[in-house]
Amino acid sequence: MNQHGYVIEIVDSITAKIKMQKHSACASCGKCASSTDKKDIIVEVDNTLGAKVGDYVEVNMDSVNVIKAASIIYAIPLIALLGGTILSYKVLSCFDIPFNIEVISGGIGVLLTILSYLAIKSRDFKFRESRNYIPIITKVIDNIDI
Repeated sequence: MNQHGYVIEIVDSITAKIKMQKHSACASCGKCASSTDKKDIIVEVDNTLGAKVGDYVEVNMDSVNVIKAASIIYAIPLIALLGGTILSYKVLSCFDIPFNIEVISGGIGVLLTILSYLAIKSRDFKFRESRNYIPIITKVIDNIDI
């Protein structure tokens, strides 16, 4: 997935922040900080080419990594919600519980969803270190048609 944007900040020797238009495939995964203009997003990118502030750049992120990142962020919590709710309902229905089993099962599903988000967030540093889920600047563009 190739996109264009311009460098607005150099974070460190291999990371920069760029401003670019939001792509429909991005949706709102939470990895980007929205700017005041809703169509523009600010994204941290791998800057191994050494682009400078103000440079127009082309960035690329493999489609496979986009799908992996989306599944980590969306599918795991969804599985925790549905699996926790359904399994806890089946287990609780085997016992003679005087409380409303549906409410308890729903609560367990929500709790597992929250725990899955916390687990993903706690491993965020590991995802950042691997740099597999961060877009890469592939080229600095000299001329851009606006």
